[in-house]
Amino acid sequence: MDFYGGAETLVLKLSNYLTKKGIENAILTLSKLPDIIRGCEELHIITPRKTISYKIWETNFSGATRLAHELIAMQKLFRENVSDFDLVNVDNLPTTWSNFPKRRPCVWMCNEPPDLWYDSNNHSVPMRIMRNTLIELDKFIVNKIVDVICVADAFNAKRVFTRYGKQAKIIHYGIEYDLFSNGDKKKAMRKFDIYDSFILLQVGMITPSKNQFESVKTIEELRNYIPNVKLILAGLGNGPYDEMIKKYIHRKGLKKHVVFTGHIPKQVLKDLYHACDIALFPIKTQGGWLSPFEALCASKPIIVSTEMTASDIIAREGIGIVTDDIVKAVLDVYNNPKPYWDMAERGRRFVAKNLNWDKFCEKMLTEFENVLSKKNRC
Repeated sequence: MDFYGGAETLVLKLSNYLTKKGIENAILTLSKLPDIIRGCEELHIITPRKTISYKIWETNFSGATRLAHELIAMQKLFRENVSDFDLVNVDNLPTTWSNFPKRRPCVWMCNEPPDLWYDSNNHSVPMRIMRNTLIELDKFIVNKIVDVICVADAFNAKRVFTRYGKQAKIIHYGIEYDLFSNGDKKKAMRKFDIYDSFILLQVGMITPSKNQFESVKTIEELRNYIPNVKLILAGLGNGPYDEMIKKYIHRKGLKKHVVFTGHIPKQVLKDLYHACDIALFPIKTQGGWLSPFEALCASKPIIVSTEMTASDIIAREGIGIVTDDIVKAVLDVYNNPKPYWDMAERGRRFVAKNLNWDKFCEKMLTEFENVLSKKNRC
C-alpha cells in the first residue's frame, strides 16, 4: 500500500465498514505511506518490522525477484498474525499465496487474475517459461485455498472461470460519489495552467496496462483538428514506459499539448475531473475500473476501450462511448457535444444510484458470513 489507488481505496473502505459493524479486522500490508492512513487512524494496519528494499528489483529478472521478496515477507507476516482471525480476505498477488497451506477460510477479491509480468512477450524465452510455470502454480494454490472468488464485472468472472474453473461472484466496486461530484474547475485550471484549452484527461498510474501511449498518439492526430487541445496524464510514472512516452512527446513536438501531474491527492483529482471536457481510458485488461465512473460523478463524457473490463456495464447502460477509435470519438464529442453531455448526466445518476461503497461492503460481508457458516456446518 505504498500508493493510494483503486485497490487501496477498496481495502480501506471495506476495513472501515467492518469496524463500524463491530467486526474486528486488520489490514496486513508490506508498506504504507502516511497519506494512505491520514484520517483513518482507527484502522488496524499491520506491517513488517523491516521493509523490503526496492533496489533489488531493478534487474532483468525484476518481476520474479519482486514476487519472491514480497511472497517471503507476506508469508512471514501472515503466519505471525493469522491465528488471531477467523477468515482471510486476500486481494492481489502475493496475498493469494500467503494462505498456503490453507490455515483459514478464504475469500478472494480478485481485481484481475495475475499476469505476473504484464506484456510477457517482451521477456526472454526462459522468463516466459518461468511465467507460465508460475501461472500453473497459481491455479493449483488458488483452487486449494480459496473458498469464494469475487470480481467486479462479468469480464473478470469469465477470466476467473477460464483460469481456475470457478464461478465467481460479481460485486461491483463502489465510487466516492460525494467526493467526486463536487469539484472546483477554476482551481484546477489555475493549478495546471490549462485556461482556454479543450482538455482531455486520463487518470491512472502510467503503465502499459493503462495504455497512456494511445492517448498521446490521439493528441498527436487531434492537434491538426483542435489546435488548443491538451492531454492531462494524472498519475504516478517513474519507469521505462513513462520515459518512453516522454521521449516520444519530445520527438513529436507535443510538449505544449501534454501535462504530467504525477501522483495527486483525490482533492486535486476531483477538481481535474470537473475541469476536463472528456475523460479518456484506452485501458487494456488490467486495472483502471474506478476512474471512468469517478469522471461520470462530474458529469463528464467518458471514452473507454473495448478491452476495459467495465466496458460492458458502460455500453449496456448507455453512459459512455466504448470504442478503440479514440480520435473519431473525441471529434464526435467536440463537434456535437449535447448528446454526450446528456449521456454523461445519465452516467452520473447511474453511479449515484448503483455504485456506492456501502453496497459493495455489505455484499462482501455476506460472502464472509456464508463461508464461515459453511465451515461451521462442516
